[in-house]
Amino acid sequence: MTRTGIYIHIPFCESRCSYCDFFSTVPKAAEIKTAYGAQVVAVLKKELATVRAEEIVSLYIGGGTPSTMPGRFFTAVGRALTAAGIDTKKIEFTVEANPADITAPFLRTLKKCGVNRLSLGTQSADDAVLKAMGRRASREMLAKVLPLARKEFDNISYDIIYGFGKRPRDLAAELGWLFELAVPDHVSTYCYTRPERRKVPPVAREERIETEEEAIHRFLAASRFTRYEVSNWARRGFESVHNRLYWSWDRYIGIGAGAHGFTPADGVRYHYPESVMAFIKDPVPVVERSPRDVKMREFVMMGLRTKEGIRRTQFKKLFGVDIAALMSVVTRERFIDAGYATLTKRRLAATVRGFDLLNSFIGALFDDIERYARGHER
Repeated sequence: MTRTGIYIHIPFCESRCSYCDFFSTVPKAAEIKTAYGAQVVAVLKKELATVRAEEIVSLYIGGGTPSTMPGRFFTAVGRALTAAGIDTKKIEFTVEANPADITAPFLRTLKKCGVNRLSLGTQSADDAVLKAMGRRASREMLAKVLPLARKEFDNISYDIIYGFGKRPRDLAAELGWLFELAVPDHVSTYCYTRPERRKVPPVAREERIETEEEAIHRFLAASRFTRYEVSNWARRGFESVHNRLYWSWDRYIGIGAGAHGFTPADGVRYHYPESVMAFIKDPVPVVERSPRDVKMREFVMMGLRTKEGIRRTQFKKLFGVDIAALMSVVTRERFIDAGYATLTKRRLAATVRGFDLLNSFIGALFDDIERYARGHER
């Protein structure tokens, strides 16, 4: 059975955060949100008609800031799932939310619609950092809403950004304070990447990035969280079902302006143009067909992000060659022999030490794939 997830992109924000480089916009009129939401639901219904209900394992509403959408939008999404025969209790149904938007009525609306996982954009617990990031939340606000979210939901996740700006941070203290308020089930940690826009904070120096990253890792490991993917940590049983689809070469349906989708059967990707009005008027995705070597790189890049790594049988079935046969002697010596990766009869995976050199390892495999491609027909 094909495992399928659905991603809905809500590009609307009250304001643009300084670290964000995703497609988002500040709508000038509430009617735009209404029209956009109606079109999203219409496309969702069409997509649900093309898959069996039992194939759907997740629905993720991300952004942007989904929590700025009116409650009736989430109600319509929940009804569309129910009408398609999907039991929301049996899938992972996630909504991203800005803590500044959280109220008790909002949380109750989400639960009533079938949402069972809340992803909170906490980012930091330092007021000066939150201000520099352009976040609407504050420590005072977090202290009020995080316990509320924890009380209402059995599965919550925090986002944390590190390596941001020039100001030194005590990430262990920040996480400690957040965990005292409400212990999450999942934490996503992202190193700040400077957006391609002017007047945004710089990336921290390499030494400080390493210090902050180490502090995060020590804290989460001591809190019995497992690093199941290079940027994601979870308590046992709370790994993100939806995100695993991306890393495991499974199917996901993208809906909304700027949303991406993927069909593994033929390796075809598609995306909707980054235009709210274009999506409202005529939601037609752009199809992307890539040559085999590009697909091989994508498979490697996504699969090696997880602690399980790449299944050799899956790679060979998809591309007709064993990944071990592609690896050069130099790549084996630099990464496998040095203990940064393991190669067994079943899998190729980065070790805990290897996660820190993952980009270099993937880059070396890309070179190996390119050499292979030059000697074979694409």
